[in-house]
Amino acid sequence: MFYHSIPNPLSPLYRGGFMQTVEWTLSECPPLRSKIAIITGGQSGIGAEIVKQLLLHDIGHVVVLARSREKFEFAREEWGEIKGYGEVAERVEFVECDLTDLKVVDKVGKDLLGRLGRLDMLFLNAAIPNIPNYELSPQGVETIFAANHLGHFHLADTLLPLLLSTPKTHSVSSTRIIVSSSSLHHLCRSIDVQSLTSPNPPSSNLGAAYTSLYRYARSKLANILFTKALSRRLENEKVFVNAYFPGNIPTSSMDTWKEHFGYAFGSAFSEFFRWMGQTLEDGATTGLFLAAAKEVETDGNRGEYWAPIARKESCSMTAEDERLAERLWVWSEGFVKGALQSGHEAGVDASNDVDADVDADA
Repeated sequence: MFYHSIPNPLSPLYRGGFMQTVEWTLSECPPLRSKIAIITGGQSGIGAEIVKQLLLHDIGHVVVLARSREKFEFAREEWGEIKGYGEVAERVEFVECDLTDLKVVDKVGKDLLGRLGRLDMLFLNAAIPNIPNYELSPQGVETIFAANHLGHFHLADTLLPLLLSTPKTHSVSSTRIIVSSSSLHHLCRSIDVQSLTSPNPPSSNLGAAYTSLYRYARSKLANILFTKALSRRLENEKVFVNAYFPGNIPTSSMDTWKEHFGYAFGSAFSEFFRWMGQTLEDGATTGLFLAAAKEVETDGNRGEYWAPIARKESCSMTAEDERLAERLWVWSEGFVKGALQSGHEAGVDASNDVDADVDADA
């Protein structure tokens, strides 16, 4: 795997997906027979493309966790045109799961833990985009953060015993956790955990559109901090955890710009990336690389950040902050435990965190 050891002045363009190199291709993906994958948000967009590529590489079984069965059925029809309807029906399973609700995630995770004999790949892919509405989850956490970070945090923690046991009980050398993040994590320079349960949205002189983008960026920063903290905890295990930016891909999530700025500007935004961004296959390629490529294990790639296509890149200095990652881990762990026991968050000391004003992070 080619990687620049000397700082590259073009690195910001690579990190942002405005330039790309092809470090690995889908033709290099090994057969995935008998392997089992779980993916959140596998019913549409990049997630559906990942499922498609897993099927094309003969995955044994895929469990898609999502809220919309309707979208899943639509995707399954498309997969069926490629692999055959009977084969897809046998190999792909839908499980309804709302990542914003920790009690739902807990139930789904424990059910999968109890009935799956192995788990080779866990794709933490689903994400709520920069929606304009400010809402709290059933457990009282800002919705974007609840789904994009906290739900995935608890799902991974619940399924971790299966990921740890699979190399010991099956003839595989490692298992993988693949965390989807975004280059937009650079917009957030800290995480004030106290603000995550505030009934009021963060404020900014740049307006409501920026605050929604900030909330999304905050969740994507949390994805990388989680990746690095978990990877440190698994440094002596055969579970490899990495985060990646799929690219600037004009999926339906970009429709949020139409809500912020109107149909014309929102459509122009998507059209720009249709010409200048990445394709669904590009995004899926980096995901499959982290899930299946031997180089991830042989090169000891743990807790790294990747850009299109399968290119190891640097993330923001904040995302490299081990102290912040540990504070977020402790808060997340405590919140989940308290929420599942009582329906309310645990009382975790957040006195070391910075203020919640978005302007401080702009």
